[in-house]
Amino acid sequence: MRKLYLKTLGICLSLFAMNVNAQTTYYVKNDGVAGASATSWATASNDLQEVINTAAAGDKIFVAKGTYLPNRPANNLTAVDPLNRDNAFVIKNGVSLYGGFAGTETAENQRVAGNVTILSGDLGGNDVEEDGTNGTTYMTLNKTDNAYHVVLALGITNTAVFDGFTVTKGDAAATTALTLTVDTRVIDKRLGGGIYILDSDVNFKISNVTTINNRANYDNNTDGGGGGGFYINTSSPVIENCLITKCYSTHATPKSGGANYGAGMSIVLASSPTINQTTFLENFGGSGGAVAINGGATNACSPVFTNCTFRLNRGQARGGAIDVRSSKPTFTACLFSENTAMGSGGGGVYNYTGRATFVNSIFQRNNASTSNGAAYGSQNGNNGAVFINNTFYDNRNIYGNTLGYSTGVYVNAVSAGVSTEYPDKKTYLYNNLFFGGVAQYNTNKTTIDLYVSDIMLIGALENNLIQQTAYASNGVNNKMNINPAFISTSSGHIGFLAPSNTSPAKDAGNDAYNSTTLDFNGRARRNGTIDIGAVEYYTVLPVSFLNFTVKAITAGAQLNWKVASETNNKQYIISRSKDGKNYSLVTQVAGAGTAVTAQSYSYTDQSVTEGTYYYKLEQEDLDGTVNYLATQVVKIGLSLLQ
Repeated sequence: MRKLYLKTLGICLSLFAMNVNAQTTYYVKNDGVAGASATSWATASNDLQEVINTAAAGDKIFVAKGTYLPNRPANNLTAVDPLNRDNAFVIKNGVSLYGGFAGTETAENQRVAGNVTILSGDLGGNDVEEDGTNGTTYMTLNKTDNAYHVVLALGITNTAVFDGFTVTKGDAAATTALTLTVDTRVIDKRLGGGIYILDSDVNFKISNVTTINNRANYDNNTDGGGGGGFYINTSSPVIENCLITKCYSTHATPKSGGANYGAGMSIVLASSPTINQTTFLENFGGSGGAVAINGGATNACSPVFTNCTFRLNRGQARGGAIDVRSSKPTFTACLFSENTAMGSGGGGVYNYTGRATFVNSIFQRNNASTSNGAAYGSQNGNNGAVFINNTFYDNRNIYGNTLGYSTGVYVNAVSAGVSTEYPDKKTYLYNNLFFGGVAQYNTNKTTIDLYVSDIMLIGALENNLIQQTAYASNGVNNKMNINPAFISTSSGHIGFLAPSNTSPAKDAGNDAYNSTTLDFNGRARRNGTIDIGAVEYYTVLPVSFLNFTVKAITAGAQLNWKVASETNNKQYIISRSKDGKNYSLVTQVAGAGTAVTAQSYSYTDQSVTEGTYYYKLEQEDLDGTVNYLATQVVKIGLSLLQ
């Protein structure tokens, strides 16, 4: 009898475990029916929040292409109130949401590019779209009836994925300290118009998401604020392969500037998100046009950015791309390009009171129209920085002063006193390359690349190649006033800012200071001794070959390549791989035969689904000889990545 009892008990426990771990997939599409079971595409609901309410931890929700508006107040998710500005999509702890479906798939890995799922805060349906003639007004018109927030992620500590959506037209534009309490958490209506994340940890993953045309107000407090695209408070989510673009402050003149902190993303208090392969493009704010980081009184804020691009962002007060306060961010293999700062400067990055680390990154053509560095600037009272194997090229300072101001790195006086958070407040520079900086009004040319207010602030200046500086004698093994002999200075060229075989930067770094295995381009970080700069030397491809690029578009993967000339060229061969090892033929493109002028080619691969792909480009001669040209990798997402 005892054995029978134990056996029966075991069966019951097994059934209970199966029930607890069972996963349900729910389905949402525009032509679904509210109140439907939503357990298949045939019984799909059109009410996304209703389905989120039904789902339990471990469940998934598939959302078909189309536009969806939040229809329920975030603090009363059982009531439908379509025009209430407190409406938001409130993600449930442990529930994963996937967009980008055509409406027939049974798994998320069956999605293909082109099925765009939009979550919009345009409750009245009257926002103005950009048409090419209204670039400075379309962002601000007809916003008074928009939802304050489009997506709320509160207390996400169980595994949850938010993937494949475009989040747009959230308007956190309250002009006073208006708040909303959702599940005991207080939400500020001036912050995070697109995605508002609070009290969530590394188990929350956001991928293949675009946030575009979201606004946030300036909250004017010491914690920082803004975050038109993302507001991240006391949270450490993983963000991958996202696009944050055209986000700004309610005080901004679109495409010129603003008054908030971090128009694209604001990271505050004890937040240390991991952000990979994400682009911040054309965001306009006050301090940190793209991102503002502020750890507050505890300095417990250490976000990590890897393979990210910051381009064409603008900070009206300081920090064209990044503003750093009371935090210790790390940037690895990131591109800072064509960002602009007014006010205090720091066209790429401004260090107000933090300590940042930059490794294998490129600062190219950033601008400062006032004092301080065009690439990196710092406030009197900052806590130093670390620069390892970065390249500073063609940065520009147009401030009308004759002395002292730099296009590269500006090292200002540090904070006074002893700090347990920042025991070492000096700035360290190892294996960096500075070239082509322009400061047209600076007659003291020795400070153009590197300006230091007090040489005692420099902890190390070793193995750098610097075109214009006064501090050579204060460092070790530095190369001064030498042309780095890049393979190419044209962005888009496969050899952009890579040292040539005869470059003085080749094999001239110090291996001890850089433990990374890959350079800015994802190639081996060492071919012998480490090179100076962000890009390692590699064998130059045929002279006639100029470049090969692959990017994700709504139709799939767009391949473009260009050659300077062709001789007896039969065709180009394109192959594709999921692992970078095993390739299959995609197509063959006829060549021009023999041509002495540049030839451009393109091909769109529409057969890809979500995932990472390697594309190999080869060239076949008329005699049948096949020559390898290049390989590029692209991650295909499910949002409006351009």
